Amino acid sequence: MTSTDERMCKCERCPSYPDCWGDTEPLVFCRKGKAPCRVIVRGCVCTSCKVHEMYGFRREYYCMQGADTSKF
Repeated sequence: MTSTDERMCKCERCPSYPDCWGDTEPLVFCRKGKAPCRVIVRGCVCTSCKVHEMYGFRREYYCMQGADTSKF
């Protein structure tokens, strides 16, 4: 993962963002993997994210489903 990916990431602005890490929140779920805690579904911003577009991802809710490893 590049620092550019993290700067373009929208995860923290997602209405379903799982806030369970304190100060060490992992971002870019589509690259890093799913959240280690329960996610309350309140909507998804994945498809509007530049990282999602840049890698040609197709799914949503990576915080629940895990990373899309098929693209790298």
